[in-house]
Amino acid sequence: MTLNEKTTLLQHQQQRSVRGLRYLPAIHFKSRFLVVLAAIMTILVMHTLLVLQGKQPLLEEKIKYIKRPDPYRSLHKIFINDDPLLDRIGVPTLSPSEEHLHLGSKAMVTSDVPLCSTMGKDILLSGGNAADAAVTVALCIGTINSHSSGIGGGGFIVSKHKNDFISIDAREMAPSGAFKDMYGDNFVLSKIGGLAIAVPGELKGLYELFVRHGSGRLSWKQLLEPVIHLNRNGFRCTKVLETVIAMENSIVFSQVPEIKTNWDFIFKNDETVKEGDWIRRPNYANTLELIANNGSSAVFYDPEGPIVGSLVKTIKQFGGILTKDDFKNYKVNVEHPINVNLTIGDKDLSVYTANGVSSGLALVAGLNFFNEIINDKDDVSLTHKLVESFKWLSAIRSEFGDVNIDNYKQDLITKYTSKSWIKEVFDKGEYSDERTFPWTNYHPKYELTEPEGTSHFSIIDEEDNAISMTTTVNLLFGSLVYDNSTGIILNNEMDDFSQPKVPNAFNLTPSIYNFIGPHKRPLSSTAPTIIVDSDTGKPDLLIGAAGGSRIPTAVLQAIVRIYYERKQLLHTISFPRLHHQLIPRNIMVENFTVFDDEHGHNNIQTALCKLGHTFYESGSLTSMNGIHRNGDHLEGVSDFWRKRGEADGY
Repeated sequence: MTLNEKTTLLQHQQQRSVRGLRYLPAIHFKSRFLVVLAAIMTILVMHTLLVLQGKQPLLEEKIKYIKRPDPYRSLHKIFINDDPLLDRIGVPTLSPSEEHLHLGSKAMVTSDVPLCSTMGKDILLSGGNAADAAVTVALCIGTINSHSSGIGGGGFIVSKHKNDFISIDAREMAPSGAFKDMYGDNFVLSKIGGLAIAVPGELKGLYELFVRHGSGRLSWKQLLEPVIHLNRNGFRCTKVLETVIAMENSIVFSQVPEIKTNWDFIFKNDETVKEGDWIRRPNYANTLELIANNGSSAVFYDPEGPIVGSLVKTIKQFGGILTKDDFKNYKVNVEHPINVNLTIGDKDLSVYTANGVSSGLALVAGLNFFNEIINDKDDVSLTHKLVESFKWLSAIRSEFGDVNIDNYKQDLITKYTSKSWIKEVFDKGEYSDERTFPWTNYHPKYELTEPEGTSHFSIIDEEDNAISMTTTVNLLFGSLVYDNSTGIILNNEMDDFSQPKVPNAFNLTPSIYNFIGPHKRPLSSTAPTIIVDSDTGKPDLLIGAAGGSRIPTAVLQAIVRIYYERKQLLHTISFPRLHHQLIPRNIMVENFTVFDDEHGHNNIQTALCKLGHTFYESGSLTSMNGIHRNGDHLEGVSDFWRKRGEADGY
């Protein structure tokens, strides 16, 4: 570790004794706030001096000094960051109330927003199927939890319709004018403002799903009408939304009034809305109504239409380079999902997860690895093997990107859906039940990016059709560019590309496969998953998560808990989670106290430390929603403990 890195650690660490174990410091929101406050004071002083000199800063100059909600993001090579939003909303628990377990005999919807789960159920009761309901649920979440998703962003969908499985890559696409080092040394411009925006894909992805797997019993317009009504007539501000808005106001809006002036729907008398306040988005309702009446997503991407015209104008006002032709040329990619067949205990299962530039293949590789090495289920051994699977998963993920080089992508799929690579690991002595290894043992090819944000939902209908979808605008409220005339909040997905720069502290260079380029899609951490019982052909588990690079490890841990540890879905989602992404070199534990309680205070940390593991306590890691078939009924659980979600079914 360099002197600068040691200094940074000393400045920011909060000393915490963890029963004499080796540990890394926990960084919590209070210390972050102090750093942000200091940064704001510095900005105000600089701003005042410039004004006195008659040099009013340009918007771009203001933006480059802004710290986003996670001021430690630039230190992600050293720390795994807490999510300040999740840290403020809730904590994991070992004694979840049964009221958060929703049972259904026919259908189930789980999401981050209770009202959206109910709206999805209503579509099913009206004759729609899972794909139909997904359109309504996604647009509803984008309305209420507009900080995490919306038609200004993108997503990944895994869909089962009868015996047909598809993966829809609706990931955002870089502008035609984008190039590898377009941000120079000013990486903040990839986070805030017009240059951070990529072509949105969510709406086209939803329409593709509707056309391919919709029931045909409900029209496109019928699926949008409940959300139009919601925006026009209003909804109550949730605790989650209040928290996010307050954070963004203190850190960004207060510094850059040029951005704040457009955000009419989250301010009342210059004060941010609070939980229980009514929010109305009439302009967004008008946009959705135009899309509904058009009967497809085409009007959203029409270069001569009012939506594209307004968006491009606003994006250019904030320094962006998206053009009307960029919208016109956007396409979703529809492929067969990444698929692997496993036997776990007495169950034969088929796992289907997202293809494209998602992390579905990394999830499957980690699951394959765990299934090969698991041979006992005591706490220490299982946790050690799970963490080793996390580390291989993360190393493999570093090879991915939007690549059209010969058969590169297919070669990766062939390799990591097989077991040949696992045999190589064993043959080289790179796995042991008795120890962990230095990070170099896992052969990461490149430095990983740190995507954030997102929302996940799952749906099963009466005909056993199923949808697992993860949607995002990336950071909270995306680029913070809000087009008032259309009511659309635009993503900052350009920040998920790798930036060309010197190797990091571990001598890993940014991935050449994830560099910016015209029409490229940045690598995503999402891994929406459907697991089917091979004997019955029915969906057995739908699972997915929000939480950036922690998504694939969270999904893997959920699968392990349900099928290997035989835990109920309620406990799988409410219990504390672990994470390891190879670098930093430590296990992230969501809550030490709850983690110890889960394992009966059997000194599991001490035992794992003897195997070479180190620990770091965090705030909440990921928000997860899932559906599990248990006998003749469906169990639906949304992550109430971290994001106040609820399921609904019948």
